[in-house]
Amino acid sequence: MKPTVAAGRGRASASRISRSPPGKRSVVTQHQARHLVQLVRLLEREALNHFRVPVASRLPKDRFAEFFKLEAYRIFIEGAYACGFVCRDLKPDNPLEGERERAAEVVAGWSFPDLRQYVHYLVRHERFADGYSSPILESLVAGHLQQVADRLESDDSL
Repeated sequence: MKPTVAAGRGRASASRISRSPPGKRSVVTQHQARHLVQLVRLLEREALNHFRVPVASRLPKDRFAEFFKLEAYRIFIEGAYACGFVCRDLKPDNPLEGERERAAEVVAGWSFPDLRQYVHYLVRHERFADGYSSPILESLVAGHLQQVADRLESDDSL
């Protein structure tokens, strides 16, 4: 469905639902950021319960097919888009590439655009990894997604 164009003005009408994700320059409200934090916490909690493990580092990465079926997983994917963390004009790059040994330190120093880039990367790469792995599950196991949520929740400099 194409956006309605205002008569004679050549711009999209604000009276329709946009079908494309926001751009990287789009503002994320505090409510959207808080909601993404809630979604990460829900996803982690549901995964721990489903796989019956006490901590995320013990989640079984090889059981990603089960992970895909979790309701919290589907809600997280949709929510990442709704909260403005998946953008039409961000590159599919992993900001942690080459930083695996010091990932916690790197994430602790990220700016908001870096945090957004990481969530964008995870969600977009989930589609390409379908059937072979889950970058989101791997991020939960490593604690990186939780660290992003912690930063969004408590870092007033963002």
